[in-house]
Amino acid sequence: MQDMLTKAQNGDIKAFEDIITSYEKYIYVIAYNIMGNKEDAMDASQEVAIKIYRNLKSCKGESFLKPWIGRITHNACMDALRKRKGKETYSLDEMQGEESGKPSMQIEDSALGPEALLLQKELSGQIRDVLQKLPTNLQALIILRDIQDHSYEEIVQILDLPEGTVKSRLFRARAKLKELLIAEQIGVSMRHSI
Repeated sequence: MQDMLTKAQNGDIKAFEDIITSYEKYIYVIAYNIMGNKEDAMDASQEVAIKIYRNLKSCKGESFLKPWIGRITHNACMDALRKRKGKETYSLDEMQGEESGKPSMQIEDSALGPEALLLQKELSGQIRDVLQKLPTNLQALIILRDIQDHSYEEIVQILDLPEGTVKSRLFRARAKLKELLIAEQIGVSMRHSI
């Protein structure tokens, strides 16, 4: 991978495409969890690829590549969220079958039975709604740690914050989310329900 990174930094388009292909799923998962829907996640992923291409020379080496890409993805998504604040749109495809009229942003687990799947879908939708009420910096911490299961070290590199700050903000984010969930009368364990 280091050889590929060096080639890409020296202008080799094929090497750059190989890097993007290698991290395509990683970028999309981060983008989807922050953006909340497929279309915005795809748009953000394309923006990330452009930013990676423009800034590839600033990546310090292969061991920094994944967190560096994670940081670019996170920042691009947060920029997109700031730009669209107050201009929310919903996919009509995602609204089909929803009684509340709000889109469901689930990835179905085929191993579950229909009843369990419906309950999980409703609960996950409620948690996503409550998560959106948190400030974006606290949302990002919960998404990175509790949904995407990044280590503290990776989060430190992605968000460019000291580890103590990451831990204290994550504690505060979880406490605030729990408070909001209780207020919404949803008693769940974060690690098992998202």
